[in-house]
Amino acid sequence: MRLVNTLLSGLSSGVVYGLIALAVVFVWRSSRAVNFAQAGQAMISAFIALSVYSSTDNWVLALVVATAAGFLVGAFAYVVVQKALRSEGESGALIASLGLLAVLQAAAAMIWGGEIRAFPAPVSTDGIHMGDTTLLLSRYDLLVLAIAAGLALLLTLFMQRTRLGLAMRAAAFNGEVARISGVRTGRMLLLGWAIAGAIGGIGGVLIAPLSFLSPNSFDIVIVFAFTAAVVGGLDSPVGAMLGGISTGLLLAVVTNYSDAANAPIAALVVLVITLIVQPAGLFGSRTVRRV
Repeated sequence: MRLVNTLLSGLSSGVVYGLIALAVVFVWRSSRAVNFAQAGQAMISAFIALSVYSSTDNWVLALVVATAAGFLVGAFAYVVVQKALRSEGESGALIASLGLLAVLQAAAAMIWGGEIRAFPAPVSTDGIHMGDTTLLLSRYDLLVLAIAAGLALLLTLFMQRTRLGLAMRAAAFNGEVARISGVRTGRMLLLGWAIAGAIGGIGGVLIAPLSFLSPNSFDIVIVFAFTAAVVGGLDSPVGAMLGGISTGLLLAVVTNYSDAANAPIAALVVLVITLIVQPAGLFGSRTVRRV
């Protein structure tokens, strides 16, 4: 039963890691850049959601506003990082994303302060009782799972069944051919970053009630999300979700059977092993070059 509860406790956090990893994958597929500012974007969206909730006491409205805010911040991040990518290459984009992360954290500290805040959950976070046993799975965890599953289904249908989604995929896979075919690749890349920001905003709101909220509270989240993205494959949205779930389960086991301080070390070990054994990830595409 201890193992069952441990796995249940890691399930909901793993799904949120998967959502943030999905945002990382969206950015990577569109521009071959790693956006470390994703943590700051999720944090800003969560703070905005908290402000809306404090004023309206409406959690659903706060989630919608956070999604819109994440969309706009994601578009802004594209302008900042992509400009560096064009002029300085991949290293410039990486430095620009880290700089943007610092700017977002400083802005949050100036607007909302640096103290730790609690983010309320719309439903109970207490474990569900089954007879004499209390499962480490709450109604809020079930809500997180439902939102994540619905969002994953919606994104899949959008990317595979709509003309706009197909245009985004074409721009990501071969921008030059897509441009010749009449696809405005710049707009598609901007939309990809904006959607990634919206996904990150949703993930930020969902994970905040499970921990706490401060300008630096999501720094460790991006580490776990990046691990999930690499494990699943940076080219695979499905791999991002599955990688997030597996990462959440692993961290829950490490935390409950050893010490919480070992969780980042475990994530680093998994990341290094994946890069050595399976660099493309479990579900990533492999490029074969014929000579």
